[in-house]
Amino acid sequence: MAPFALNLERPRNKPSLVMVEPALNAFGSMLLISKGDDNPGIHEWVTRTKSQMTDEELFRHKLVMIGFHYSILPQSGGTTFEDYLADLEATPPSVLRERLLDAYSKTCLTENCAQEQEESINWDEVLSSAKNYVDFLRSRFGEELTDEEMETRAHQYVIDPAALKQLVTGHIRWFWKNHLQAEWTRVRPLLEESARAFNQIDYGDMTRQEIVNFVTGKEYNEMKWGDQLETARDLVLIPNAHIGPYIRFFKVQDSVYIYFGARLPEGSNIHVPELDRAEIVSRLSALADDTRLHILQMIAENGEMRSQEIMEATNLSQPSVSRYLTQLTATGYLQERRESGAKVYILNKDRIEKTLKAVNAFLLGRTVLPKELT
Repeated sequence: MAPFALNLERPRNKPSLVMVEPALNAFGSMLLISKGDDNPGIHEWVTRTKSQMTDEELFRHKLVMIGFHYSILPQSGGTTFEDYLADLEATPPSVLRERLLDAYSKTCLTENCAQEQEESINWDEVLSSAKNYVDFLRSRFGEELTDEEMETRAHQYVIDPAALKQLVTGHIRWFWKNHLQAEWTRVRPLLEESARAFNQIDYGDMTRQEIVNFVTGKEYNEMKWGDQLETARDLVLIPNAHIGPYIRFFKVQDSVYIYFGARLPEGSNIHVPELDRAEIVSRLSALADDTRLHILQMIAENGEMRSQEIMEATNLSQPSVSRYLTQLTATGYLQERRESGAKVYILNKDRIEKTLKAVNAFLLGRTVLPKELT
């Protein structure tokens, strides 16, 4: 990710911080389809759409959305998906490749690439073979985040920009027409209601960190992108119909965008039953698993637990425990803090009580109020 320019002035909060952002919003939903795992709370549209696609279509989707992510990322906010497509199709093939390679040159997620970043990259050498290309990505993103099969295929298109453009524009237009356009028509009114409700709030005295916590309904005290959040020119929060309890952060030029699951603020006088129902489904999905319930029960009995203690108690691997804890933290059932460099997890009793009250109200004939879900 590109570094941010230093801005000593405190960023000003715009009157409308929560925006639907059609192109970016739909792009975010497309990205969910490319992920390999289905976390609890993710909207059923994601799973249903995957089931309707062939293995070849799913691989191509992953190749386009992840392998060429930086080439196709919408370059500005406030555009429709149709305008985004038209802009993509008007972009020269060489520019699409330049966007990708420029982003890779500025990305360093491993210790080994820190020194390499100070040196100029010999792109002729990197692109001379699929092996060199994959090795370069490993040096930047690490082994776990580098899909050798996908990036080997991606190399064929990176060295042929015209083919790259034909692939990405053709696939995105196909996916929009066959899987996303009708769904976007369905969810857009819900997203507009969510944005309208949040934009009635006065954020004038709140820091950007406080705004993000309020809008997403989560307490993020040690976010890895905290510095970038404060120094970016603009902050825009995007309610997404499919992301569930998770959030996603990214930057386009000088603006920071944060996806969050479409919801209503506490105390809002706007009422959208489908958003209330989606929030309940998102909460209950995290509980519909024996291992996650077991982890919650252990932490409740012990008061607090470190991830290492949970690994030992469950005989699960570190990646598995990390995934479960991320899911339970995202849905708010667990709170996380650091102690002596280790993550400590505590049960959020208030979130559990409010979830049960919301389910009780929803099923026993009284409309769920937004404050019962927050």
